Amino acid sequence: MTIEWENSALTALHTLQNRVSKALLKYQSNADKTALGESATRGMDELRAAVTHIKMATPAIQQKVDDIADMLHLMADFSGITFDE
Repeated sequence: MTIEWENSALTALHTLQNRVSKALLKYQSNADKTALGESATRGMDELRAAVTHIKMATPAIQQKVDDIADMLHLMADFSGITFDE
């Protein structure tokens, strides 16, 4: 049961990570800071929502959350926004 749940959480986080990666790639070709900031904010909101549904932070899940958060903070730096922690 726990492994199924962990795989489900990892899949959801992986999907979010892919969307964040695509937003970063799109920014590299477009350089629209406003759109990047909006994507970063939306992604951080989704990450925060996903984390509230995670029952336990296994090492794999924690690593995936950290990776996504790092990308979102990079997006925020590029766009000039900050996240309320």
